[in-house]
Amino acid sequence: MKILFAADVSFGFVESRPSEAMMEQTAQYFRAADFSILNLENIFGKKEEHTPILKSGPNLISDEQSVEVIDALKPTVVGLANNHGRDFGEAPMLATKDLLLKKGYQVIGAGKNIEEAYQPAILEKDGVKVAIIAVCENEFGVADTAQAGTAGYQLGMVTKAIFSAKEAGALPILYFHGGNEFNPLPSPKKKELYRHFIDLGAAAVIAMHTHCPQGYEYYKKTPIIYSMGNFYFILPSTHSAKPTWNFGYMTMLEIAAEGCKAELLPYYFDADQHSVLQGEKKQAFLDYIEEISAPIADDAELQSYFDGWSMIMGPKYFGYLNSSVELEPKELARMKNNFFCEAHDEMVGNYVRIHFEGRQEQAKEKLEQIQKWQNIVI
Repeated sequence: MKILFAADVSFGFVESRPSEAMMEQTAQYFRAADFSILNLENIFGKKEEHTPILKSGPNLISDEQSVEVIDALKPTVVGLANNHGRDFGEAPMLATKDLLLKKGYQVIGAGKNIEEAYQPAILEKDGVKVAIIAVCENEFGVADTAQAGTAGYQLGMVTKAIFSAKEAGALPILYFHGGNEFNPLPSPKKKELYRHFIDLGAAAVIAMHTHCPQGYEYYKKTPIIYSMGNFYFILPSTHSAKPTWNFGYMTMLEIAAEGCKAELLPYYFDADQHSVLQGEKKQAFLDYIEEISAPIADDAELQSYFDGWSMIMGPKYFGYLNSSVELEPKELARMKNNFFCEAHDEMVGNYVRIHFEGRQEQAKEKLEQIQKWQNIVI
C-alpha cells in the first residue's frame, strides 16, 4: 500500500483565484498513490458573513471556489486539524467539512465535539488496514466534550485512538500539525513526543505546521517526518518570507508486512505553479534535508540548537527577558517554575484560559466548597 501525505494548503491570503492547472504536475503523484491526504488550513465561506474568533494570529477564510484546486488533486482524505480550522466559529467549519464530505473525501481532525474530531480515516487494500489520526496543537479553536472544533492534542485521546486502531486491526498513523514555526529543526520535546507515539504503537508520524521543511528520522525502524513544510500557502504581496517558505516535500509512505518506508518528494511553489523538483534541484533539496536531519540523532546537539532558537524567538514572546533588562532572581525562579513544574503549568494555563473565555464568574462557583474542604474539622 502506498499513501501520499501532503502538508498545509491554504487559500486564505490568495489575492486572485488560483488555477487548477497549477497542480497538473503534482497531481500525477497523487494519482500514483493508492491513497492520499492533505491538510486544509482555512475554511470556506464569505468573510463578510462570518465573525472571526479572537486569536493571536490571522483568521483564514477563502471563497468556496478554491476547493477546485483540491479537486484537481483528488486526495482520498482532507485533514482539518490545525490552528485555522475554527477561525470563524463553529458553523463555517462544519459547513466546510460537509462540503468536503459531499465531494467524496474522508474528512478528519474536526467535528462537533472532541470525540468526533478524533475519528480516524480508515484506508484498506490487499488485507492491509490503516487508521490516519489527525491531531493539532492546542492553539485556537480546538474541540472539547461539548464544543465543536479541531482535534487538539491530548495524550490520553491520542493513546486511546492508537489503541482503538490496533484493536480494530489497523495500523495507526499520526498526522500531526505542530512545531515551532520557521525553525528548521524540531524541538527536543517534539522528538520525545513523536517517538512516544511510536512506543505506543504508531506505524508512522507525519507532521507539518512549521512553514518550513524539517528533517526526518527512523526510530525503531519507523519513520518520523518532523515537518513537510508548506504544501501551497501563498502570502499577500505585502509580506515577505525566507526562501524555505516556498519549498517543501510530500511523503510517499510504502506500507508492507515488514514495516513502513518513506520516500521524500520535494517541490517548489509560487502563486502560479506547484512543481515537483527533478534532477540537480531535487538532489540539492534532499542533501539539505539530510543536513538538517543529522542533529536529530544527538540529544545534546538538538538541545543546543533549540537553545539558539529560543534566544532568537524568546524575546518576541517575552520582551522583558533580554540582555538590557534583569529580572529579580526570585521572580525569574517563579516564572521558570510556572512553566516547568507540571502542576503549576497546568494551573496557570487554565487561569489564562478562564479569563480568555470570560468564565471568571462561572469558575468562582466552586470557591466556597474548595475553601470549606481546606478547613478540615474532625
